[in-house]
Amino acid sequence: MTDEKTKEAPLTAVITAHDDDPSPKGEAVPLDESEFTDKEYSRLRLKFDFILLPMMMIRDDKMSLSAGVIFGLREDTGLVKNQYADLTTYFNVAYAIAQYPMAYALQRFPLGRSLAVCIIIWGAMVMVLAACNNYSQLSATRFFLGWFESVITPGFAIFTASWYLRREQTLRQMCYYAMNSFFSIIFGLGNYYVALNAQRRGGLAAWRVINLFLGGTTVGMGIVFLVFGGTPDEVWWLSRREKRMAKARIVSNGTGGGEQHPWRWDHVKECLKDRQYWHAVVYQVTGNIPNGGLTTFQTLIFKSFGFTSLETLLYSMPMYAVTFTGVITSALLVNRWPKLRFPIAIFVQLCTMSALLVAGVGADKVSRWGKFGAWTLNLMFSISHFIVGWPIMSFNIAGRTKKSFTGASLLFIFCIGNIIGANIFLPKEAPRYVKGLTVCAVMIAVNVVNFLFWWQYYVAENKRREAAFVASGLSVEERDAQNRANGENDLTDMQNPHFRYLC
Repeated sequence: MTDEKTKEAPLTAVITAHDDDPSPKGEAVPLDESEFTDKEYSRLRLKFDFILLPMMMIRDDKMSLSAGVIFGLREDTGLVKNQYADLTTYFNVAYAIAQYPMAYALQRFPLGRSLAVCIIIWGAMVMVLAACNNYSQLSATRFFLGWFESVITPGFAIFTASWYLRREQTLRQMCYYAMNSFFSIIFGLGNYYVALNAQRRGGLAAWRVINLFLGGTTVGMGIVFLVFGGTPDEVWWLSRREKRMAKARIVSNGTGGGEQHPWRWDHVKECLKDRQYWHAVVYQVTGNIPNGGLTTFQTLIFKSFGFTSLETLLYSMPMYAVTFTGVITSALLVNRWPKLRFPIAIFVQLCTMSALLVAGVGADKVSRWGKFGAWTLNLMFSISHFIVGWPIMSFNIAGRTKKSFTGASLLFIFCIGNIIGANIFLPKEAPRYVKGLTVCAVMIAVNVVNFLFWWQYYVAENKRREAAFVASGLSVEERDAQNRANGENDLTDMQNPHFRYLC
């Protein structure tokens, strides 16, 4: 027998305001975007960009551990053997454990406030690192840091899907991901002068000041998010008409927004039968073994090329600049030609694989500056996270529970990959870590094959659905109206025959 909730919604379906919606009770949300003009939509989207994007851009703790280690963190806190890598393991264990309870919390509580509180606590934990004096204190702090940071990636994916059309999401997501690299340059320069000042004048250790600087910036942006963040229904800076316009835009996605919905186990069961989900699972393992290793050890490897601690911090800037340029270029290309998504993802993976082989296996035959040049490409693989890995949660997965479960489970596996990655760089192989770099290169090669099959699945499934649509005799207008209604009725991408995958 067919479940009533999976039946296709009628063309006349109208979604009314939820009980917690600040708009007048019973006010219909239009399923037809044509109620408003293109000029109104353009002006509203510009308002979104001006307010929302900066809140998601200005945050960075990724340098707190890797920069600190070259300025005495290990010596000052008495770390020995594999304890430095263990700090990354504790972070990722907490990140993994937190996925399901935090995904549930995001679904049960207002999205904007939940994200803001987590950002503030996350930044505070980075600042607490500055007060740590031993391995136990660092371990506990890194655990809580991982717990509260765990909500950021899935939360921002759902947040973006609550405001932007599917065709707009890649560029916006890439903008705030690109800012990670851009602010790594800005914060890297800040860290350089902080460390230089500490070395010249003494006082508080450079690695402690770096953590206070990075954490304080994140706390500040969390407070801004608390004031301005949320779904269109939650924020105070949209008029009633603008809220209706924002909702009308998102209804056309057919994926639902960031509203609160009951948890649905049928969505979870479907997810486990969905081929795209398992391609994503493979990616989270093969893509994040390199991520975990390189994030933790990249400064130590860079220093092994023959640079001092300060030179390592300063000369890392071109690496972040190359990554920033790659992210922006990829975003513009995918925004203009969406079918380039998978080819670009494969290309950037191959760039990093080449860099790892030069810096690892071929290091003896390459000069210091040759290794420096190759190493500027070592983070290019991360671009595939931003154009394939994470965006599927916002634009290729429909159904609120399915999106939440996908995000939580993929991030759980993301953590497993990172834990493995941090622990394949063994202390006895320092400072070059040839075997660790080789394993990372092999994982990237495996993922290139995974991408090829993932891409083929989307193309084939879209063709199958398009053929079924042609045979149905529906008009394009009828199909689009049903797609909107199905999305607002919380149907998944597999339950909704009018849904098309972006690839």
